[in-house]
Amino acid sequence: MAQYVLPASPMLSASEFNDDLTRRFVRWLRIQEYTAHTNRHYLNSIVSLCRFLDDIPATDATHLDVRDFLASVARRGVKRATVWSAMSALRCFFDFLNMGGLIAWSPPRFVRLPPLRRRVPRVLSESQMRLLSSAARDLHERTMIEVLYGTGARAGEVRSMRVEDVDLAARRIRVLGKCGHRFVLFPRAISRFIRRYIGKRRSGYLFVCRSFPRKLHLIRNPDGSWRSYFYKYNPATQRSDRFCWYASRNERLNYKQALRRATRRIPSPTPEMLIGRRPLGTTTVRYVVMRIGLKVGIHVNPQLIRHTFATHLLDHGADIRMIQKMLGHLSVRTTQAYTHVSMKQVQKVLDKCHPRNL
Repeated sequence: MAQYVLPASPMLSASEFNDDLTRRFVRWLRIQEYTAHTNRHYLNSIVSLCRFLDDIPATDATHLDVRDFLASVARRGVKRATVWSAMSALRCFFDFLNMGGLIAWSPPRFVRLPPLRRRVPRVLSESQMRLLSSAARDLHERTMIEVLYGTGARAGEVRSMRVEDVDLAARRIRVLGKCGHRFVLFPRAISRFIRRYIGKRRSGYLFVCRSFPRKLHLIRNPDGSWRSYFYKYNPATQRSDRFCWYASRNERLNYKQALRRATRRIPSPTPEMLIGRRPLGTTTVRYVVMRIGLKVGIHVNPQLIRHTFATHLLDHGADIRMIQKMLGHLSVRTTQAYTHVSMKQVQKVLDKCHPRNL
């Protein structure tokens, strides 16, 4: 990374300088292929830090400034994990400045936080997972549940899966995770669900967004008239055509009247519209899983299914290193949390190795 030199003329203020560093940091995150969620979180944390520093350039901040900022975050009443998350953003930012030669040390590295309380994650039994799968109301929901349980993928990875990245022969899917692209594997039994769900599609997002955007752009002209536009999908050309709507000033419509009039002109959604063209919403996967769980009386979310995936593998004798690879963990310490869950595996070892059972 080239060293950044603060221009001598015109002289930048501290806030302008910090804004410039923030923009450069965001560009660097994109180059490093961090996920959009991580980019947003890191950006919000750095913007909050710069606002806290006020007239102090970020390059002049010390570990005391970082400590005071994290203390201000903690005083909001947030969880301890949120403070640690902000610390991760600060470490990444100041490491970026250190690599660029703007600072000789990284202040957040000299700040200690109370350790996180490691809670044993809750998992579902195999019978509960079968009940959850059978409660899906259609192929869309059933395939989503099976992919979550069969791959152990994160909800963000599932919503970004694409048809062209699915290899049914090798039983793997290329996904964009927290640390770039990786492959997730799936069992043979899930292949038939994926094959049926994809159908004849050869591109686009794997899980189709079934809600169609009907955003209305209502514009008032200076002369008092109203105009708007909307898009209607044309199956013949497989594209959306733009249509315009106009209400003259002689009708003297207010905003509510014009909105009601324009809304009646919007065409109804076409079934072929936007199939696989845009990803699911950020919380759609979570809502689908929770809704299915409520039908059978199970409180569940995608992360819980991920925990269940790892624990069931461990119960059936999988090596912890293999599970780490399947989950996409950088450190095996993260995966070791599941060893505290799998008491079934511990019981097997006890029954096999204790002298009283020999």
